[in-house]
Amino acid sequence: MSRNRLDAPHGLLIDRSKPVNFTFDGKARTGFAGHTITSALWAEDVKIISRSFKYHRPRATVSAAGHDANALVQIGDEPSVSADTRLIEEGMTVEAQNVFGSLEHDRAQMLDKFGKFMPVGFYYKAFFRPKGAWKLWEPIIRRMAGLGKVNTDAHHGYFDKQYLWADVCVVGGGPAGMAAALEAADASDDIEVVLVEENPQLGGALTYARFDAAGQRAAAENDSLVKAVEAKDNIRVLTGAYCNGWFTDHFLPVIQGNRMFKLRAKAVVVATGSYEQPMVFRNNDLPGVMYSSAAQRLVNRYGVKPGNRAVIATANAEGYATALDLIAAGVDVACIADLNSERPRHELADAVADHGIPISLGATVHEALAKPHLNGVEGARVSKIMGQGQVAERYDTFDCDTIISAIGWQPTANLIWHAGGKTPYNDATSMFEIGELPEGMFAAGSVAGCFLIDTVIEQGREAGWSAAKDAGFTKGAIPTVRNDKGETGQNHAWPMFEHSKGKDFVDFDEDIQLHDLTNAVNEGYAHIELMKRFSTCGMGPSQGRHSWLNAIRLNARANGLSINDAGMTTQRPPYTGEKIGVLAGRSFEPKRLTSMHHRHVEAGGGMMQAGLWYRPEHYGSGSDRMAAIHAEARNVRENVAMIDVSTLGGLEIRGPDAAEMMERMYTWAYKKQKIGRARYTLMTDMTGVITDDGVACRFHDDHFYVTATTSGVDGVYKEMLFWNAQWR
Repeated sequence: MSRNRLDAPHGLLIDRSKPVNFTFDGKARTGFAGHTITSALWAEDVKIISRSFKYHRPRATVSAAGHDANALVQIGDEPSVSADTRLIEEGMTVEAQNVFGSLEHDRAQMLDKFGKFMPVGFYYKAFFRPKGAWKLWEPIIRRMAGLGKVNTDAHHGYFDKQYLWADVCVVGGGPAGMAAALEAADASDDIEVVLVEENPQLGGALTYARFDAAGQRAAAENDSLVKAVEAKDNIRVLTGAYCNGWFTDHFLPVIQGNRMFKLRAKAVVVATGSYEQPMVFRNNDLPGVMYSSAAQRLVNRYGVKPGNRAVIATANAEGYATALDLIAAGVDVACIADLNSERPRHELADAVADHGIPISLGATVHEALAKPHLNGVEGARVSKIMGQGQVAERYDTFDCDTIISAIGWQPTANLIWHAGGKTPYNDATSMFEIGELPEGMFAAGSVAGCFLIDTVIEQGREAGWSAAKDAGFTKGAIPTVRNDKGETGQNHAWPMFEHSKGKDFVDFDEDIQLHDLTNAVNEGYAHIELMKRFSTCGMGPSQGRHSWLNAIRLNARANGLSINDAGMTTQRPPYTGEKIGVLAGRSFEPKRLTSMHHRHVEAGGGMMQAGLWYRPEHYGSGSDRMAAIHAEARNVRENVAMIDVSTLGGLEIRGPDAAEMMERMYTWAYKKQKIGRARYTLMTDMTGVITDDGVACRFHDDHFYVTATTSGVDGVYKEMLFWNAQWR
């Protein structure tokens, strides 16, 4: 067994009695049921999962939650799958993507050496001279771009859609979300509550975070809340489901596997939590550099050690909580660099101090030392902070294979933004906080800036009660909520430390460094929307989840503005990536069969879909389709044939202006057409493009019978109705 595997009680979500075998890049790997691809590979000491988009640097998980592109892999014909969230399955074949050669020895890694020749926006300035050079470079660039591989011949999976209704929909199944759902459900036996959670199980942070020094509070709260939710008959729980957007009148598309629920709710509670944010320093993208929540997920959810020796950079309680989790997992914590100048006053910091771990106040990690070929971390340089983004020249070096940062959070307020809600920046807390919510929408938990577990649960109950009232159900008085939301220094105001040698990444998806964003502003792309598009920061698979907070700070400083004046880019659905198949769903149209359908099938007809009808394309059960078609064509030429055209559309045009209507809808002159004669018809749109054809039979002066193509008749009918309504 791997030295990275931990025994129970670590590994809340895995079943050690059920081993699962899979392959990664052709090599056999083993995990346990409940492991994600990332956690199973990390347990076997396989940390490099992908290569970065631009420089092809080795990348590993940062969030262990799918909040970045570092852990995207290919599974069979499915590209860009998040290894952080996809559970392993028996016989699963996983491959790295965006590599040239092998994952360990990517030939394209040489691009990292030429980074100075590929500044932000270089593709707008290069490859255009001499004339015609772009045609030479274009195929090369296109081969280098992109991530996974799309197999156009792949089997199309089954996708479905289902309508769903809720009086109250709670998005987020953490402590705030569960408390909100319970309070709403208590309002009435008749109320219908839907609880949506993106993870395979309820609990959210309760399944990995530490809220007390003893480490017992999270499990106890989680057990109590989950059991209470399961006991409620009027709460429908959708786990492994994403609410991918908010639309008018609380229409919520919820994607669960290959099914999309078209959910309509009277009221919505947003309890979606928050994204942990990265710290920016040299080589902050190396395998082994991760968020505190990622380390806790590996240890507590999946029973995997993040490393053997760690350095922690923190600006809040999470760093100390993570240190306690690492100690319990047998990881040596070499040092804690606290970016604050004063030691925090809470039991977690006291417990860490009791373990004798060195704590350096007013200090930060400003460089990660890399192993050969950038394949991991072998040390960290820690320096005193001298000013905003500035460190002292003197530094201490610590040997380590893991660097963990805990410097702040960004609210997962996408649904609120979609609905038009406002989240102004609070300089006192260095966070975007909810300032205005749309009608019928309520928020609770860390998305609302609350991090104290007791207040989170109380806030969830208040939101659930208010949502139920908004939906027309009231019971008892509104729950009270204490004023204490947790420590105000949850976010560090400037966790970015530029290095003279660069490779200090703000956006891992697009390999955007600190100086790239500054240069974008200096080149005239000062507005936040222009900076985004010129630099591509926030335009990768994560859509800015881990990069936009720091990017906005940089933009504000470069422009001499406050963060609120710098503003945010417009946030639009979808919240996360979605398959085109999910959007398409299955066909809801009925199948129309002619009266001869079964005779066609008995005669060996190969049926094809024409509009809503099924018609024989050819006859013959042989596998050679074209040979059967050629044989039929020869038979028609040499003998007598009959064709079933009963699927053609038939339309009757009656009235004194029938001939005039025909001439307005079709080419040719129908006023001159004799009674009892037929004439070919050709319909075009307003630009002259042919849209349909058929035959027009004139039965009387004011009576035409017109045919239309099988698949086009519905459109022809609608077109006729439209123009008839416009008649002048």
